Amino acid sequence: MNLRFMLLVMITMLKNSVASPFHQRKLTYNRVIYMFTIYLKLKRLESAKKQKRKCWVRPIFQLERRRLQGASDNLVLEMQLNDSDKYFNYFRMSPETFQRLLVLVGPGITKQECIREPIPPRTRLEVTLRYLASGDSMTSISYAFRIGHNTVSKIIAEVCEEIWTTLKEKVFLQLNETNWHTISDDFNKDWNFPHCIGAIDGKHIVMQAPANSGSCFYNYKGNHSINLLAISDAKYRFIIVDIGAPGRQGDSGVLTNSGLMNLLEDKKLKIPPAAQLDGSNEEFPFVFVADEAFPLTTYMMRPYSRSGNLNITNKIFNYRLSRARRVVESSFGILAARWRIFRRPIIACTSTVQKIVQASTALHNFIITSEEHLPLRERRYQTLSTADREIISMGLVDINKRNRYQNLEAIRVRNAYASYFEDVNPLSWQWDKVLANDF
Repeated sequence: MNLRFMLLVMITMLKNSVASPFHQRKLTYNRVIYMFTIYLKLKRLESAKKQKRKCWVRPIFQLERRRLQGASDNLVLEMQLNDSDKYFNYFRMSPETFQRLLVLVGPGITKQECIREPIPPRTRLEVTLRYLASGDSMTSISYAFRIGHNTVSKIIAEVCEEIWTTLKEKVFLQLNETNWHTISDDFNKDWNFPHCIGAIDGKHIVMQAPANSGSCFYNYKGNHSINLLAISDAKYRFIIVDIGAPGRQGDSGVLTNSGLMNLLEDKKLKIPPAAQLDGSNEEFPFVFVADEAFPLTTYMMRPYSRSGNLNITNKIFNYRLSRARRVVESSFGILAARWRIFRRPIIACTSTVQKIVQASTALHNFIITSEEHLPLRERRYQTLSTADREIISMGLVDINKRNRYQNLEAIRVRNAYASYFEDVNPLSWQWDKVLANDF
């Protein structure tokens, strides 16, 4: 019997029974209940009849074809043995770094053998790294590694989550005064900004429009995105990241809603207390450096507004701050240059996009730390030109910038830094840069 017709009959019986005497109505209700019980049983039987699959695994994705022609067992092994440069280009890391990473995440992505032989953890990690490094679609990765498209999708999500879970405690900053002092010393030595403990900035991670999301992820650029708010140290590593805020929020909104602002206000990040700088009797707080999108506070320095009439002291401060702050821009540039998934909108659901960004930032730190022992010229992505580092692409764009409220104590601290840079600790070349507006 047609289930729709049966449902229509029951509705008609209920309508016609409204004007009937009580005993007839009760009899009709009992008949409808009995028919509805039969209706539910028939509906369950109909839904249980599934169309038989033509095949369990497509012939081109079978284990034998994967071993004969899949990239993992052929091209990758050939490059590992004969061409390490191409291997690096393929996975954005050396074979030695890959093996160290596999030792860490391998146990978490190993599957138990039940009916069929599972895809080994090495191949799972290779699929994920190639997806991040190439920016290709999951379908292209599927054909290259001879693995089903749905399986590739699950592998990427699972491995990215495992990379983040395994590495986040190892590659991100442990909050204590010793580490903050180390970062401050690096900024002073490499970028000539004392008491700087990080450069902060945010980027939009562009993705396809999430289903039923409305304007929640719609940003001012006309794309759908989530925000990546990051603080970088002097070595281009991310020390704190906040991932996943809807794209409609600006830098300041992301900072406030992330909880980082509360940690800073409540002094829970264990930042060292203010101390004197060399050649000065005044105590200076340890600060983050930021651009115009962020508020000026006693723990966060932003440049003097370019809309005003800047004197030489203001310009010197802006140059010194820009010199330190561009480290985080370079960090984003290295991230986008290494992982080309950020060169275009990411085609995935919101939760998977968050996992991809988490894994990418963790791998970014892991690789930089792994290459620390190498000479600078051999650290491949840390020797990029300035133009290559400051990549702003379709998939990684600036967050909208707005002027923010400035408090009086923060203004005093900024003026103190400006005077210090001009009178106490000047750089021999800063005058030429400032006079030429070359910053």
